[in-house]
Amino acid sequence: MTETVFGFLFLLVAHAIAGIYSAPLKYSKRKTYIIWGTWVVLQCGLLFYTEYVLTDLTQQFFLGFILSLIGQYVIYFLTTKGRLTQRIFTILTYSLFFCIFMAVFTMVKGTFPELSVAAVILIHVLMLAAVMFYFLRYVCPLCGTSAMNISTGWGPLILVNIVFLITVILSSVFPVRLEDFNQPSVMTFIFICVSVMSVYPVIFSNIYSLSEASAKRETERQNKLLLAQIEAESAQLAAESQVRHDRRHHNLVMLEFANNNDIESVREYLKGLVESDSEVGGEKRYCENMTVGTVLSVYERRARENGVLVNISANAGRDLKVLPKDLVIVVANLFENAMNATAKLKGSERHIDIYIKEDAHRLVIKMENTCKPTLVFDEFCFGVGIHSVIATVSKYDGMYDFTAEDGIFSAKISLNLK
Repeated sequence: MTETVFGFLFLLVAHAIAGIYSAPLKYSKRKTYIIWGTWVVLQCGLLFYTEYVLTDLTQQFFLGFILSLIGQYVIYFLTTKGRLTQRIFTILTYSLFFCIFMAVFTMVKGTFPELSVAAVILIHVLMLAAVMFYFLRYVCPLCGTSAMNISTGWGPLILVNIVFLITVILSSVFPVRLEDFNQPSVMTFIFICVSVMSVYPVIFSNIYSLSEASAKRETERQNKLLLAQIEAESAQLAAESQVRHDRRHHNLVMLEFANNNDIESVREYLKGLVESDSEVGGEKRYCENMTVGTVLSVYERRARENGVLVNISANAGRDLKVLPKDLVIVVANLFENAMNATAKLKGSERHIDIYIKEDAHRLVIKMENTCKPTLVFDEFCFGVGIHSVIATVSKYDGMYDFTAEDGIFSAKISLNLK
């Protein structure tokens, strides 16, 4: 009885740890710990009830196993966030590893029946810790990094998990139930288990490599399009500025003609046109750096045309130690993401605030924009633009931070200039 109680307690704690650390949490850690802790306490009470009160084996199985399993799954999905299919895959993977652990532990006890209770409990803890370490240290991180680059395709992986789960369960009970390591079919079962547990790193490593290569190609394509777009609009702005410049000279010549003929009304009229052109002449320059200034001008004009209020404070020197194309990637992608977020809002409360400052050692870029109040920024759902920004920040050994809170999305970037 002591062995059963301790074993059940260890399993409950392991289930709680897997549920907390295998996926992004929906709530704070403190609240999540309380939820899972409450579940563990309730399950302990249910254990004593089934062991000491119930005598019917069917009821014991239903309350002690089925109800516990359902409760674990429900709490897992309630306390985690992210893609549903990915979370289903994760919890099924844990269930698969747990079944392997239980089958192997049963065979250990059957092979060495003379072991003391303390020895059985120690083996139980060590085996369970090894499975948990492998699951949380290797499988979950590989799953998470792969998920950053893939949005679909979890369905077939879930199907593979179900097939593996059925295979492991059947191989441990069919044609005979495995209860020790002396049975003929043990080697087949062990081979299946090792193959199943080894296949996950292989699958996710390949998915990650392929998706990273695909994402890199897509990022390069997007960046080329972005640079071409900026260059085209820069040329258009320069042409418009030149046209205004030439028109101003024509107006000055006409004004001189009017002055010579003493046509007061014409002179005043043309003078007003010259003054108007002088006010409009040339695009507004936000900072000395031409690349940053051009990107800000292009996207500020777009935002203004869409009714979005833009506040810009920029201080970046002409000769930044950052390649122009990298400046375009960071500033343009952040600005474009901000515009996309504000485009989803209705009403007049739409704004984008941009702060850029250069000092001797770094370039700080902060961009805030209004967004949907329900928006929750998920680090596993980065878009191509954000991936491109992160890659550029890493290139300059910089730092980044993205948050969404109370209807405001904030992006903070720091690039080292040493």
